[in-house]
Amino acid sequence: LELTAEGLPYTVGTGGMLEGLDEAVTGLSAGETTTFSTELVGGELKGEPVEVTVKVVDVKQRDLPELDEEFVQTASEFDTVDELKADVLERLTRGKRMEQAAEARDLVLDEIIGQVEAPLPEAVVAEELTQRRQQITEQLTYAGLTFEGYLEEEGQTEEEFEAELERRVRDSIVAQFVLDQVVTTNELQVEDAELSSHIIRRAQQSGQDPNSYIQHIMEHNHVPEMMSEVLRGKALASLVESAKVTDKSGNDLDLKSLQADGSLGSADDEA
Repeated sequence: LELTAEGLPYTVGTGGMLEGLDEAVTGLSAGETTTFSTELVGGELKGEPVEVTVKVVDVKQRDLPELDEEFVQTASEFDTVDELKADVLERLTRGKRMEQAAEARDLVLDEIIGQVEAPLPEAVVAEELTQRRQQITEQLTYAGLTFEGYLEEEGQTEEEFEAELERRVRDSIVAQFVLDQVVTTNELQVEDAELSSHIIRRAQQSGQDPNSYIQHIMEHNHVPEMMSEVLRGKALASLVESAKVTDKSGNDLDLKSLQADGSLGSADDEA
């Protein structure tokens, strides 16, 4: 099977097309050709090894302006290069801590789910499955995709999709039961400020105006659902904070400043 595509623009370093493409084309000039081995990342042949031949038609170089005070004042909200560098460093540090928090939450939840062996109410599972399917259908429709097209893109059969969906739903229900028990045992409460912050964050994540989002959840009585999410987040934060968690490199994660929303604050937040 041979497939051909022509005239595709690609920026070296973005890594957004095929694994190994950056290494293959780096150093090539216009008119030169190279071949490399990789795996397909989508469609029915996802994961299949292939040989890819690339011909470089044209090479362009992006010239960046010099990083000086004039550029900083024109392109950012800062006045000096040092201020810009400090902001970039702070953003990178915050991003790393968010990754650590997400990794810690996943590890703790996986451990909890793996240790709980209890029959789940099948009616609850069925209801959650129905809701998840409806959510997925709405998301696909909003994105202009069909369910069949989605399966093809993911390289899944309908049976594989349903099996994976049911596994995730069952794991989610187990996690909710455990976290709800932690909420009850520790008598956790939701402060008004916590609920407001959570609702605003949800609005931002969904790309909606906060005021419109708040009006929607009030009209459809979703406030109890929002409160449950906050409480479960606080319960999970307490479990993660008391756990000893290491990252994939074997390094201990500092979880002392875990926030109620499950993110990691800076060391200054502990004071």
